[in-house]
Amino acid sequence: MMAELIIENASQLVTLAGPARSRTGAEMRELGVIIDGALLARDGVIVAVGAASEVAPQAGPDAIRIDAGNSVVMPGFVDAHTHPVFAGTREDEYEMRAAGFTYQQIASQGGGIRSTVRKTRAASEGELFEKALPRVRSLLGHGTTTVEAKSGYGLTLDDELKILRVIARLNAETPLELIPTFLGAHEIPDEYRGGREDYIRLVIDDMLPRVAAEGLARYCDIFCESRVFTVDESRRVLARAKELGLGVRLHAEQLSLSGGAGLAAELGATTADHLEWIDAEGIIALRRAGVTAVLLPGAVFNLGLTRYAPARAMIEAELAVVLATDFNRVQDIELFSRKVVVEKKRKV
Repeated sequence: MMAELIIENASQLVTLAGPARSRTGAEMRELGVIIDGALLARDGVIVAVGAASEVAPQAGPDAIRIDAGNSVVMPGFVDAHTHPVFAGTREDEYEMRAAGFTYQQIASQGGGIRSTVRKTRAASEGELFEKALPRVRSLLGHGTTTVEAKSGYGLTLDDELKILRVIARLNAETPLELIPTFLGAHEIPDEYRGGREDYIRLVIDDMLPRVAAEGLARYCDIFCESRVFTVDESRRVLARAKELGLGVRLHAEQLSLSGGAGLAAELGATTADHLEWIDAEGIIALRRAGVTAVLLPGAVFNLGLTRYAPARAMIEAELAVVLATDFNRVQDIELFSRKVVVEKKRKV
């Protein structure tokens, strides 16, 4: 006997019915909304959506009935850019930014990504899982059901594999669907500061083949920026990833107009992310290549920057646009908030 579930009494049922591709331009306003809608599922498969008067009679007498209470019923959110597996916090960097330090200045003093790398390397796989578990549960609790999850806080072969194995375990042991992305080229680690070419070779010759062989990632990402990985270096890493059967994504044009968008178009990347400094030429290149722009306004705000990606220009150019969180170091926010409260109490 089939198990049935019916959700009814929805003020709006958002179906997103329409083209089987990313919506662009005016299509982004067309959400397939059904007023006073209902949804019927059998054995976990949606079999009917529509007006409650049409769908409700199709449910059997033993169907599980959920009263939406005149709320909006919609699909789960997809977060297309996250870094959920890490150790340590960087709440001190909020104070540095408040004092006027830039992202690059903090990184040059050993902060930023490199700070989290040191703490993540020191954590065991089990510790990283226990730290990440409440984070992904929080995402699920806020309506997100699918996330793209990046590594990138290990920057050694063993530590990157460790992070990707944690992502796989989170995928297996939680209802959330995590799409794993290898981001070994997130930064040049401290021990390779005098030999960046050696680190790039490590990523290309050792990390990528191992990640692909173990099936731990679906995508490869890279931080394409003149002070991190140049366009030429990024092309080499991503070309190898494609040879190994991985899809490619890029952190592009986040801190400068570095050419990352053009590279994403050249390689037919799935996404180009950040794009705060993209120009009109880059927007057109992404649209023509079918690359989706993933915008991260929360990252701009969190880093104390002021330049946001030109979303309206992208939409008007009919480029596919996605909003994502850049979820990372959430404990920074929690601890910083608690620190402020403690300091206020002390002053009182």
